[in-house]
Amino acid sequence: MALYVKAAAVLGQLEAKRGSVKALVFNSGHKNIKQLYALVCETLRYTSVLEDIISMTDLLKKEKKLQMNVAKVLVYDLLFGKGLKCGGSWKTLIMKHRSQLKSTLARLKVKRKVCRNEDLIESKPAGKGMGPVTEGENILTIAFILLDHILTSSRGS
Repeated sequence: MALYVKAAAVLGQLEAKRGSVKALVFNSGHKNIKQLYALVCETLRYTSVLEDIISMTDLLKKEKKLQMNVAKVLVYDLLFGKGLKCGGSWKTLIMKHRSQLKSTLARLKVKRKVCRNEDLIESKPAGKGMGPVTEGENILTIAFILLDHILTSSRGS
């Protein structure tokens, strides 16, 4: 339970721009830094998807005690992580909505026409509106450079 509260606190501090992820995690005082860092990073990675799922299920309206950052961390671990590791009130609170959360995730995957959870993440383009360069494009670029070099060197002699 402390892990989720610490992760939510780090997310809140990140939103307030009080430091970097690494600095906030290391200064949190949690006993398992690697686990906390992984949970925070993965929650950040899926944050847009988590916000969509939480808003679609009205989770925060149904559970008044739950805050957005705690909800993000708990929903991430339930749907994308290795399952909830905590016990007590947080687990019972989220487990009440487990089937609704899972069905909302499935509907979101169908709506966005993806099969895997990783495909839900919105990726940022590599360049100025261009996608990644394929191997064939690399070979063509090299071939044109070599051809240009051969043509210009043969003209010079």
